[in-house]
Amino acid sequence: MKNDRKKFYTELERLCRTPEISILKSFTQHKGTPTFVHCRNVAVYSFHLAEKLGWKIDEISLAKGAMLHDYYLYTVAEKQKETNLSDYRHGITHPQLSLENASKVFQLTPKEKNIIRSHMWPLTLFHIPASKEAWLVCLADTYCAIREMLGDKEELDPEIHSAWIRNYAKRKVQHALSFT
Repeated sequence: MKNDRKKFYTELERLCRTPEISILKSFTQHKGTPTFVHCRNVAVYSFHLAEKLGWKIDEISLAKGAMLHDYYLYTVAEKQKETNLSDYRHGITHPQLSLENASKVFQLTPKEKNIIRSHMWPLTLFHIPASKEAWLVCLADTYCAIREMLGDKEELDPEIHSAWIRNYAKRKVQHALSFT
């Protein structure tokens, strides 16, 4: 069973055109990457990863959860200077803040809420991804953050690192499943 690529990208582009998502262009993270670009990268890589792993997913929830996973609405470096927010503290608090902010402006399903709240697992120990979509966002977020920290500031092309992503994801999923 194949995922509906058109359905995913139509929803992703619809979300990207909304003023509520476009505001993410005003904030940066990961050494200057615009939060909008990061979230879009995570969405694209999540879908790409689902295809490579052969996982049937909910395209709408994946697009929405991925685009809102970092909906905390501040520039990380500025917030850290203003409040002495450590990287660790940001890592454990921003998923809940993102969920709260997103819930104010979007109607979210339980699956979408879990995608947003659990995307930093295992750092957020008690908020475990509860769907394939949440696992995909968790994995893609880590990968995209690493790439962005290494200097990739623009939209990433999932075809370039396809084999690495697939192997990385398989290892992470096998490791996570060993805890359940």
